[in-house]
Amino acid sequence: MEGFVRIFVDMFESGGVLMYPLAILASYLYYTGFKTFFRLRAINKICSNDSLFNSAYTKFVETEFDNASGDIKSIFGRLRLELLAGIERRLLMLKILSSVAPLIGLLGTVSGMMLSISSAAGNTSGVADGISKALITTQAGLVIAIPSWIIAMVATSQMQTLLIKIAQRETAMIKGGVQ
Repeated sequence: MEGFVRIFVDMFESGGVLMYPLAILASYLYYTGFKTFFRLRAINKICSNDSLFNSAYTKFVETEFDNASGDIKSIFGRLRLELLAGIERRLLMLKILSSVAPLIGLLGTVSGMMLSISSAAGNTSGVADGISKALITTQAGLVIAIPSWIIAMVATSQMQTLLIKIAQRETAMIKGGVQ
């Protein structure tokens, strides 16, 4: 394990200064992505279970609406807003920032290649260092972007599933005449 950490630290350091924004970006993307994913998963679980949903729905109506002052459509509209508060914004931010990671990696590629070209006159180790830096930052950008994009897509799918479940519950309540 200690050898792996040493290799990781050496690779991080040899990637240059752009590895720091990539590390910060990765931390934000993965934290936000997993937090959003697990929140949507929990809400989907509640919406899939009749007793959990009925209990949550009753509590929501009691706290948000005074003595049945709202029809089912307005209640469900407000419920959707409450459940998805901030989630759509976070998903959009995840998608945008996961596109930024390879661009930072590309910037590292360009700066590494410039370093290689500028030191090509007589220093062969400078050429190798520049190419190494270029490849490491490119790889880091892709390693950050691909999983975070997948997390964002899975979370988006969960959000769509949630919206469908809520719409089905709303339709069932309207057809059943429940107020």
